[in-house]
Amino acid sequence: MKHTDVETLFANNIKTTSLSAKQRKVLQASLTLFAQKGYENTSTLDIAHLAGVSEGTVFKHFKTKDGLRQAILKPFIHDIFPKVAGEFLVTLHQNPFENFESFLRYAVKDRMVYAMDNRQEMKIFIQEMVKDPSIMTSLTKRLSKLLQSGVDSLFREYKERGELVDWDSMRIVRMASGVIVGYLIPNIIMSDTPLDIDKTTDEVCEFLLDGLKPRN
Repeated sequence: MKHTDVETLFANNIKTTSLSAKQRKVLQASLTLFAQKGYENTSTLDIAHLAGVSEGTVFKHFKTKDGLRQAILKPFIHDIFPKVAGEFLVTLHQNPFENFESFLRYAVKDRMVYAMDNRQEMKIFIQEMVKDPSIMTSLTKRLSKLLQSGVDSLFREYKERGELVDWDSMRIVRMASGVIVGYLIPNIIMSDTPLDIDKTTDEVCEFLLDGLKPRN
């Protein structure tokens, strides 16, 4: 299943709001420029030029550049990332996997590919999360509610077959996510060289398969 890219999800999301056409253009331009140049290196004049509006229009609707940033982050936390997670869960449920290892390798590689395909947008979110940890707290709460029932059913068979440790499903998700994110963040933030997906998948899965193995 081809997952929808973050920029398209953002564009679709703001179409469903009460924002005017000019406001949507300003937000879309802000996301594009923040992704390309970074928040600090983007001016409101840059945004106005790309959106095809006056700089006064930007200030009229969003007051400050920080107001633009908040207007971008809110749909990511409340709608976009939950939608991304939901699409991924559907894909996992639709694919038959021979064993937990094949399931894990598919899941790890898929999420790393998705992160690299959307690395500029992910960079915005990671940078903001570092500055304001409450962003991660809010997102984690929303995703936990969405994921709990979905991953319970995914993991049940592997636990019953003795391929997966009998932990709470969200504990397993947190462990796996922590390892994946540990590889992704340094690459997205500090490197312009694409991550070696296959090599990284092997390293992540080697660690997780050992850590999630049932102990007799």
